Amino acid sequence: MQSIFFRIYMGMLLAILLITCLVALATYSLSKYRITEHIYHNYSGTFRLVGEGISRHKGANREQWLSAIERLSDLNFESHKFSERALTEHQIGRLLRDKFLYQVNTNLSTSQVYILLPEEQAYLSVQLNDYGTSLVRISAFLMLNELGRHKGEARVKALVKLRSLFDYPIQLQKLEALTIATSHKRTVKKGDIAVVLNVSGTNTPTLKAYAPLGNSSYTLVLGSIPFFDWFPLPLIVAIVLTILVLMAAASFYLVRPLEHRLASVDKQIEQIAQDKEITVTPQTGYDAISKLSNTVTHMATRIHKLINAQTDMIRAISHELRAPITRVRFQLAVLEPNEKLTSNIGGIERNLDELENLIDEVLTFSKLKAEKPLLHQEHLPVDEFLANIVALHKHAAGAIAVSISAIDSDIVWADPKYLQRAISNLLLNAYKYANHQVRLGFDCQASNYFIWVEDDGPGIPKENRQQVLTAFARVDESRDRKTGGYGLGLAIVQQIARWHQGQVLVESSELGGSKISLVWPKNNVLPVESTL
Repeated sequence: MQSIFFRIYMGMLLAILLITCLVALATYSLSKYRITEHIYHNYSGTFRLVGEGISRHKGANREQWLSAIERLSDLNFESHKFSERALTEHQIGRLLRDKFLYQVNTNLSTSQVYILLPEEQAYLSVQLNDYGTSLVRISAFLMLNELGRHKGEARVKALVKLRSLFDYPIQLQKLEALTIATSHKRTVKKGDIAVVLNVSGTNTPTLKAYAPLGNSSYTLVLGSIPFFDWFPLPLIVAIVLTILVLMAAASFYLVRPLEHRLASVDKQIEQIAQDKEITVTPQTGYDAISKLSNTVTHMATRIHKLINAQTDMIRAISHELRAPITRVRFQLAVLEPNEKLTSNIGGIERNLDELENLIDEVLTFSKLKAEKPLLHQEHLPVDEFLANIVALHKHAAGAIAVSISAIDSDIVWADPKYLQRAISNLLLNAYKYANHQVRLGFDCQASNYFIWVEDDGPGIPKENRQQVLTAFARVDESRDRKTGGYGLGLAIVQQIARWHQGQVLVESSELGGSKISLVWPKNNVLPVESTL
């Protein structure tokens, strides 16, 4: 048990460590992708406006304009040339195509933005330390700068252009009409930009910016702009479900070998229960399952040795009994007949016949139990098959009426030799106890075949119906002696049914006696050897 516990414990510990690493790596990659998408989706217009602003200014004006942006946003722009080779060729290609390039740093809390300069052989770089307030402030400043350059209709067109660059709403509203806190209104009146964070329930937080439009009474309103949420509810649910699924998979693969080993032990026990020869596979481990498997193997070996010894003894005794029976028959044959001995000789011969039949039945049953035949199954026409069996035992029926309930199209899949033996035993058993009538029938359901024999005899009590399927079972010993039964016929039927993966059912008959059915599946396959 300690070995099993240690292996499962260490396996789960390694699984937890591996799952933690996998989930962390996946979350890291997903967060990096989400940040990039968030910036490109909400602030690509901001970087385009920076590039356009740089293009409009030259020399000292450009430096002053950048300085104003740096003071407003607390950002620090640095100038680089392509010749410095700080960027890869792929990154430079994207920079030339999109006019800007955004990359998240390894720690995810900061990122780098590269903005192409008009000369196209140089670029600006700036580090972003957050993904919200700073970008919103610089966006508002750039929009004010763009709108401040125009008046009248030109300003309206500039506003339309800005709205085309950004996915969130951009509006001009009167400051008095805004429903914001008084402190934010005071900030706007002083000429500063007010950035407001809105958090409502389980929804993603949003940002709104309010910027004064020069000396006019209008205020530029940006947003709502989605605030970057590191762990939104869908992501948390996905992480939890991923951990549960991976833990379930790890548990499955840790327990699966144990299940296979237990299934192997169960198969051995099942083979013992069905009197099958088991495959000896000694276990080399020292855990509880290995010990159990070895114990079962040793027990099975011992049981089979005892069964083989018993079978050999039965065969030897049966063989030895035939010699004195033959001598008694010879001695009876040489006796001079007279009226006084004739009746006694007839009784002795009948007893000898019964003894020989008993020996044959015992040998047959012993061989059926010891050897597992390779079934040669084929499709059999039921009506013809049952009719041949009835004709074969016609002499045993006497005055009993026999009827068959089957049609020409009824077909079964079985071994004809063993099926004939089983049906013959059922039929002869019915002849022994029937008063006037015996009926054979066939039924085919969705997955099983049914062949049954019923009679109008005394029947079998319900509490004894399973007992009659056991070898040498005698429900009524006086009746068995009267009818000449040995308690082996139905046991042989039960064994043949098992070979076909079926069973024998004992029920009450509509005729008043017993109804015994042989039931087996349509798709039975038994890979066993030897023949009777």
